Amino acid sequence: MSINVLQDYRSALGPVRDQGSRSTCLSQASTAAHEHARRSTMPLSPEYLHYFASGKGSSDGAFFANIVHALENPGQPTEVDCPHAPNKPPSDWLPPARVNLYRRRSELKSPDPDEIEAQLNASRVPVLGISIPHAFYSPTPPWIVSSAGPVRGLHAMVAVGLGVTQNLRYFLVRNSWGVAWGDKGHAWLDDDFLAKYLRDVLILSEELP
Repeated sequence: MSINVLQDYRSALGPVRDQGSRSTCLSQASTAAHEHARRSTMPLSPEYLHYFASGKGSSDGAFFANIVHALENPGQPTEVDCPHAPNKPPSDWLPPARVNLYRRRSELKSPDPDEIEAQLNASRVPVLGISIPHAFYSPTPPWIVSSAGPVRGLHAMVAVGLGVTQNLRYFLVRNSWGVAWGDKGHAWLDDDFLAKYLRDVLILSEELP
């Protein structure tokens, strides 16, 4: 089966990230969206964003509402100023002070595939919150994730493309599980998958001073 690709922002983004065993998926996805909103592949720091969005580095992850606040204040520095830690930092770790911060407004939208398509067509890459079935863990060629199976947990990623076949619409997503997942870190989700599992859509908008 061949998907007719209508939008594909992979080349406009930086490298695929790998969150390792940490619950930083929402911060990783929001960072990719922030970089794209700035029209820059200069890496921003998901570590810094996660610290402030998750209650000072909680291992339980972050909520979308907290990401909205953390993107506005304090914002994010570059990855160089606050590198990602593959393992959880020590309990007394603090993010660096006196760094240049990039701040951006964001908005939660209706969890509707039509909203995702509209944002992609407007050159924005939405952050998606989903429930994930078992098949999500090991996608295989042609890299279309099945919606079958029991739910295994919650996850976040960024939508980076749009495609269609004769009868179906597909959304290309970028994961934060490294390049060994899917097609070098990417896979396709169809309307049926999103109808079952889409929970949140976050759009990053204007930069703040």
